[in-house]
Amino acid sequence: MANRSFERAFNRAAVGSLPTSTNDKTASSSKPSIPPDGTAELSDPSHPGQAAATISKIMRADKDQDLFSMLELPLPEVDDLGRPVWSCSAADVSRAFRRLSVLVHPDKNPEPEARPAFEALSSAHRQLRDPGLLEEILNKEVDRAKDRRDAAEANATPDERIAMNAAHRERAKELRQKEGQNFQAEILRQLKEKQNRAKRRRQAQVQSRHADFGDDSNSEQEDTDVPAAHQSAVNPRHLASKRGRPKLIF
Repeated sequence: MANRSFERAFNRAAVGSLPTSTNDKTASSSKPSIPPDGTAELSDPSHPGQAAATISKIMRADKDQDLFSMLELPLPEVDDLGRPVWSCSAADVSRAFRRLSVLVHPDKNPEPEARPAFEALSSAHRQLRDPGLLEEILNKEVDRAKDRRDAAEANATPDERIAMNAAHRERAKELRQKEGQNFQAEILRQLKEKQNRAKRRRQAQVQSRHADFGDDSNSEQEDTDVPAAHQSAVNPRHLASKRGRPKLIF
């Protein structure tokens, strides 16, 4: 009897230690895990911490005159001929601006720093979308881009550096060949365009001369269309015959 009572008590204890239902287990497993550093909250654009961090980053980039970091865009690089290159298009710039402007727009963010941050962001967006201004900005970034590339290559081993230099020379050679081909194609295009302009100019001159000749022929035709009565009036023979032979007066 005592053994049966002990078994029943043991079974009740074992059952109590298990999950009460499968729903509880599913519910516990479906809860999202929140990182202890709070990055999940900062990934939400509506979270005030994200807006404050964005404002701080924009103002810091504005102070450093770093338009690329302000819009969270890749930094420019230099090609193997030492010229600045940038992988972003105008559409990429606009997408980055729209994504960040939601956090710092004065109508959406009541913080006093939101307006200057939005103005700086708008200025960066406008400059990076303007082809002329973008070219000037990229030219100013050449030295920084070279320094970043040199710093990245400084950690390479001697063998890696030899391979990198060989690849650099090969790419530079290919770029020069491609530029030469493009230059020749551009020269041919300009020559063809010049020939077409000269041809159109000659055709216009010929048409103008034909128009002038047409006016002269019309005037000649008008002269030939003078009425016969008028022509006879000015014809000397007609006048002589009309007057007859002169009379002698004694």
